[in-house]
Amino acid sequence: MKAVSFLLFLACVSLASAQSPAPVSSLTDAEAQNSFWDCTLPGGNYTVLLNKISVVSLHEFNLPGGRVTEMNIVTEGDALARFYFMEAALPGGGTAAAEVAKTRLTELAESAADRTGTDKTWQKVQKDYPLATHAHTIEFRVQTKADLSALHASAKRAWMTGKGRTISAAPPAAK
Repeated sequence: MKAVSFLLFLACVSLASAQSPAPVSSLTDAEAQNSFWDCTLPGGNYTVLLNKISVVSLHEFNLPGGRVTEMNIVTEGDALARFYFMEAALPGGGTAAAEVAKTRLTELAESAADRTGTDKTWQKVQKDYPLATHAHTIEFRVQTKADLSALHASAKRAWMTGKGRTISAAPPAAK
């Protein structure tokens, strides 16, 4: 009986994971015929010579009210490149209804910003000067965890192989 219960449990887990496709990144990544990792995002551009990179890391941590997933590129220079994705903590432990509401509010805010021609301030790097400003830190905020994973994979691949790569945000869709 225990074996049957366990097999049913495994089947449910398999079905649940099969119904949730992995998030797809909106970034385009290609090998380049040089020795640079070149990244262009809506917040700017970061280019680094591959043989100057000493660390490429990816980690997660909690903040009051949310969670951050962060990639860092440490180089021989005195500047640190930091790419991060922030997600707000969902009330009640992350119910599906809360996630739908959060997504819909974001869509409405984006639509309003598009109509008025204003910047989407929630998409920009956030600093609480002088408490949380980071001297010698180049920061980029990405909009999805999938994009952050794609950045990490691209930077790590370029660094480990010594072959340049160019990664960039897809151009906005025509309206």
